[in-house]
Amino acid sequence: AAFVVALACVLPAAAQTGGAGRSTFSGVFEASGMVQRYASDEGGAVRETSAPFGVAVRHASGVGLSVRGLYASAGGDELATLSGLADVQVGASYRRRVGGAAVEAALGASAPGRGSTLAGIEFATAAAIAFDDYAFEVPTLGQGSTVSPALTVVVPAGRGLALGAGVAYYARGAFVPFDGDEAEYSPADEIVLTGGLTAQIGRASTFALDANLVTYGDDEFGGQSFSPGNRLTGTARWAWGGGPVRGRFLARYRHVFDGVVAAESRPVVYQRPEHAMLAAGLGVVQSGVGFEVTAGARYYGIIERSDTTLDLINVLGEQQVLIDLGASPSVEVMPGARLQGVFTYTFGVAEAAGASALSGFRAGGGVRVAF
Repeated sequence: AAFVVALACVLPAAAQTGGAGRSTFSGVFEASGMVQRYASDEGGAVRETSAPFGVAVRHASGVGLSVRGLYASAGGDELATLSGLADVQVGASYRRRVGGAAVEAALGASAPGRGSTLAGIEFATAAAIAFDDYAFEVPTLGQGSTVSPALTVVVPAGRGLALGAGVAYYARGAFVPFDGDEAEYSPADEIVLTGGLTAQIGRASTFALDANLVTYGDDEFGGQSFSPGNRLTGTARWAWGGGPVRGRFLARYRHVFDGVVAAESRPVVYQRPEHAMLAAGLGVVQSGVGFEVTAGARYYGIIERSDTTLDLINVLGEQQVLIDLGASPSVEVMPGARLQGVFTYTFGVAEAAGASALSGFRAGGGVRVAF
């Protein structure tokens, strides 16, 4: 998502740097709260409350600074409560024109506010909120410190078209994962490679496409090393409507490759490596007041060829499809300040063999102030 924002914003922002009439500083403050609860007939309920907040400012010279925090509390039926300031992030960046290109160099750092060490009874909660299907706003409350340099380059490629590429490196620090245990877990560093384009189609339509490859080093814990499966993701976005009626569409596909346990030189098979998502929204904005309805589907499973009916049945037993239906009202309370709410109901229409249907909701709201 951040890369698409860069494609849409870095080039025009850099072109305007130092322009007449532009304020010395610009920025945005955001704060929100979200409640999520999901349950199945067999697995009980899992709940999470999250409250991200942050501020980012940018000087007309192209220098930007940001600070973000995140509070979360998670628990559920027969699960211990896990809560605290989950993540604190600081970042600095610099944007400028280099010839015909716009370049942004950034450096970020983060640390888990509550620490990364879990009591024994908290481990089950941490595992539950990381489960893909729940799509919790905060999938983890602490995994050590991180330092992440990044570079993004955007170039114009014709009328209404911009191409971009980016690279980022995430250096992750070691931490003790379990209370009362001195053994350290050293998570793998990550390299993220991204490429994409943004195209203006007519006067009121924008199309964006990007691909993202995440490659990992080796995790180390307890004398063993584990190479997480690399991830490849492709995302397409289309937004239209410059008047009161506006629409958007998103399509995403992700594949997770198998990892390797080096100590035994055996592959680690990701249970459901394929993830696909389709989502559409249609909204009306009039006199600063807006309302949008959304509908989407999420798929998790295994896609592979099958030569026999029996194999096909086994493959289908690993599939899951979730439907998301939502509504989002918003109102501009003053120039540059907007309040927005969201409610999404989720229910399963296809589940893994022998599993009961998942259902639940997410509800919340927030404020965004641009200055």
